[in-house]
Amino acid sequence: MTTNAADIIEGLQTQLSGSEDLDYVKQFLLGIREGIATYPVIIIEPNRLVESTEVYGQQDLHVELEVKGILDCKDKEKQIVGDANTKGIMDFENDVKLALDSDRQIGGIAIDSKIIETNYDYSAYPLRAFSIKIDAWFRQTESIR
Repeated sequence: MTTNAADIIEGLQTQLSGSEDLDYVKQFLLGIREGIATYPVIIIEPNRLVESTEVYGQQDLHVELEVKGILDCKDKEKQIVGDANTKGIMDFENDVKLALDSDRQIGGIAIDSKIIETNYDYSAYPLRAFSIKIDAWFRQTESIR
């Protein structure tokens, strides 16, 4: 199977939206946008694409993606760690990581993927956000872009 970065992004969206761990998420979007009205939401953004040299018409690439989760939590006591009825940002992040770990080959599209780091943002309180950086390694033929 020949893959490109768009296949990885769409495969990741399919994997996350199909996860039972994330059945409470309202939207799974490709790309950041204005006017999001329902939360929680997951946004997938490409960060960079690193290309290696071609060998026998094949090329290994690494695409770095960000999986951003945004949660609207007005309960100050549950915004970080929630309970059985309310998800805090750490609960939401853990659910996303469970969904990512469930198939590190992203449905057979990637050779492998791994979580690099997680960053948090609370500047738009009561919205809380995290951003998980992922590195996905895949192979393509020189004729595919």
